[in-house]
Amino acid sequence: MVFLAGVDEAGYGPFVGPFTVGFSLFRVPEFDTDLWPLLNGPVVRKAARGDPRVRVDDSKRVHQGRLGRGRLERSVAAFREVLHPGEDDVHAWLEAAPAGPGSWVARSPWLSQLSGRLCPSVSRERTRLDAAAIGRALRIGGCTLDAFGSRAVPAGEWNDWIERTRNKGETLFHLTMEVVRHLLERTGDAPLRIELDRHGGRRSYGSRLQKALQPQRLIRHGETGGGSTYTLVFADREVQLRFSEGADQKFFCVSLASLAAKQTRERCMDAFNQWWLERLPQVAATKGYGVDGKRWLAETAELAAAFGVDEAVLRRTR
Repeated sequence: MVFLAGVDEAGYGPFVGPFTVGFSLFRVPEFDTDLWPLLNGPVVRKAARGDPRVRVDDSKRVHQGRLGRGRLERSVAAFREVLHPGEDDVHAWLEAAPAGPGSWVARSPWLSQLSGRLCPSVSRERTRLDAAAIGRALRIGGCTLDAFGSRAVPAGEWNDWIERTRNKGETLFHLTMEVVRHLLERTGDAPLRIELDRHGGRRSYGSRLQKALQPQRLIRHGETGGGSTYTLVFADREVQLRFSEGADQKFFCVSLASLAAKQTRERCMDAFNQWWLERLPQVAATKGYGVDGKRWLAETAELAAAFGVDEAVLRRTR
């Protein structure tokens, strides 16, 4: 048996709200195990109208449209239930390893007051049925889900890392490596492959991986526009990392990580908008991106300080 993991992010570009890094980890018979056909009974990649199965795909596809949020929540709830039956508390999700310093959450009042279920739109019965079918398909295929979660990085913490690194791409890489180190720890000395999406147009990750993970040896297998692959040699194991263009559409474990990251950001933004609407009902809610993110900041610029909110934990610097 070997481990197969996926890592993906959400919230890299907005002006407000957290950055999130999702991850999933499966124990599988071999690295080339394709989880989409293995889970084809309860799970579908691209659903036709009326298809009752759980959807796992790039979060941008799952989340799109009027029914997207419900599809997203159903998928995340189902796999969460497989791993932790009966647990759907949003705090338990956010505080699980590899959570960051709690001080940044404490300084963001909308996050410190976040409560309730991680996936509130999905009934508990629906989640139990979905999880039972997914768990059964995994067992038949000789696989298990060993980890599933997301690292939330509040805007204040993001800004702190930007100040330290002076570079948005370096901050993305650092936070991704926090999750990678968590996966390394979870899998002991077992063989492990981690699939990741490319970080922008970057092709070369070798020196950064050497510094962040400190393997005894690092082997470069290729660094091209389509992707970059490395084997990291530690004392008792080899770990392969593959940065691929469109990984969140190619690999099941990355698609699932993408859903975890997206749902985490969505729930954090639920809390953000609720907190501000209670204080500034005249200001419409925001997702934090593009023109609408700028609109929200402009409308609240002279009002936020009155509620004791530090701009450093509210507005992303990059």
